[in-house]
Parts: sequence; C-alpha cells; structure tokens
Amino acid sequence: MTKAKQLRELLARREFAVAPGAYDAMTARLVERAGFPAVKLLGNATTASLLGLPDLGFLSLMEVVNHARNVAAAVNIPLMVDADTGFLSGPLGIIRTVREFERAGLAGISFEDQAWPKKCALIEGATRVVPIEEHAKRIEAAVHAREDRDFVIGTRTDAEESLGLDEAIKRANAYAAAGADLISIALRRSREKGKREQTINALRRISREVKAPLSLMFSDEVISAGNATIDEIREMGFVMGSCNSIR
Repeated sequence: MTKAKQLRELLARREFAVAPGAYDAMTARLVERAGFPAVKLLGNATTASLLGLPDLGFLSLMEVVNHARNVAAAVNIPLMVDADTGFLSGPLGIIRTVREFERAGLAGISFEDQAWPKKCALIEGATRVVPIEEHAKRIEAAVHAREDRDFVIGTRTDAEESLGLDEAIKRANAYAAAGADLISIALRRSREKGKREQTINALRRISREVKAPLSLMFSDEVISAGNATIDEIREMGFVMGSCNSIR
C-alpha cells in the first residue's frame, strides 16, 4: 500500500488522527517511534532548522522538495508537507509543486490562501489573503496535477483574523468544492488564554458548516491555550490535527 493510500484511509476513518510536526528525518522518526500514524513537515520549523530564520518564504520549492524527500524516506508512516502558498505562482506553478512533492514520496501537501510574500500564521500582524476565486483555481490545478488520486490535497484559509469567521467558512466550502480533500481554518483570535467558550463555539460552527474533512493546528490556537481538549475536537468531527515541533 502506498503512503498516500495509507493517509487517505486514515482520514476516511474520521477518528481524529494526530500528525505531529517534524522538521527533519530524525524528528520524523521520533514521531513514528512514538506511535503516531502520520507526520507533517511544517514550514516554520523547517525554515528555522535549515536557515535559522522565521517562516517568511525564504525557502524555494526545490529546497523543500529535496529536504522532504529525505524525511519521507526515513519513515514508514505517511508524510504531509506544508507547501506555503504553493511556492510558484498561478495554476501552472501549483502543477509543478504537486508533482515534485508527489514524486518525492510524500503522501500529501497543504497550502494556504495567503498573498505573497507569505508569513507564518503564528507571527503577529494581519495576514493578507488572495481572492477566493484565485485560490480555488490553485486547488483545481493541484487536483488535476496529481498522478495518484490518493495523494491528499489539503488547504488552509487564513482569512478569519482579517475578514472574520463568516468569510473563512465561505472560503473553506469554496475550496472543498474546488476539490480539496482536507480543510483547515486558522483561528488566530483563539490563541489567547481564557477564551474557551469563544474557541469551542467557533470550532463547533466550523464543524457544522464546512462540508469537508477538517483538520487544525491545535498547539497554539486551541489546546495549549487551554481552550479545548483533543476529546472535544474529536467529538466535533475533525479528522486530523498537527502540533508545532519548534515554538
């Protein structure tokens, strides 16, 4: 069974699989040895470990592809990669991005609807996003580009902070309609402690209104802030979560 098929079947179980973040082959192996079913190569951790710099788009496509190839080869569990905004502009650029990562042995990619230059969602300050139609075309191109239909195309919208939750949910559903297999909504406002009710209500609304399998980055946004538990998130129907490997 291919790693893409493994990941596809893992998501189909809808049991909330935790895929911790890694930044190199060793940390990915630690994730595997700890018993997790999948691992994710995170953009902020990878940039920090390779360059000692913040996640502001410093790495090129092929730098990340070559690094990801080594990480994927080091483990037997499926590896997803944070592909930023897709690295190369426009639908044609996304086609190359998907094919390079797929041929490197990854099980899937995830890319966000930020405008270039991108920045890590954990960095303070408003995040600029592209028009909804533009990112939907990126997703359509990504779906068209994959050679293995099991290769997972994930996407994240960063629109909630600047445009509100209504817009973020609208975008999530548009991206699902464009063919994304896995959707995430970044909840920047929930990171502050003491906002448990606000966080729970936002997550419940997302789980009700977004018509697609859902994932989330739970370390800073939700769980470490004390605003939700893994059991609560599982009960809401989220299928995957990741956590940071570098804080």
